[in-house]
Amino acid sequence: MGVFQAVEIIRSERPDLRVVRVLPPGQAPSPPQPGMTRVIIYNNANQQVIAPAPYIG
Repeated sequence: MGVFQAVEIIRSERPDLRVVRVLPPGQAPSPPQPGMTRVIIYNNANQQVIAPAPYIG
């Protein structure tokens, strides 16, 4: 599955999530701001979702 496809699925299932950032492969996310829900999607250089599976937390 492509990264942007995954983002659309998450947005449709969780409309309360307002910000989704997609990071380049190998880049670590910054710490979340207090009260912020984080969505993490790991991807490869071809913009395909890779393990571990996307999660919200």
